[in-house]
Amino acid sequence: MNAHERRRSAALRADRETVLAAAARLRHEAVQAHYAGLARPEFAFGLASILELLALRVADLAPDVRAHVVRVAREMTGDGLDLPSVRRTRRR
Repeated sequence: MNAHERRRSAALRADRETVLAAAARLRHEAVQAHYAGLARPEFAFGLASILELLALRVADLAPDVRAHVVRVAREMTGDGLDLPSVRRTRRR
């Protein structure tokens, strides 16, 4: 395995882990909301299942689709919010 293949493999693994973390967080928050009396956690579970399927096939996704899925997953998990390009601050 050459350096390019190792970098690609590491990037795909990181993307997969990010999407799986978003699915886990979504499920966790749905369970917590259900305990608090909110109804319909099955919608969150359905979306988490879709994220897991996308994570399993992340290498087969088109690059722009993969980038979008990972971006959404990062927003769901809070990753990347400290980046200046992502952070939104109010200026007075």
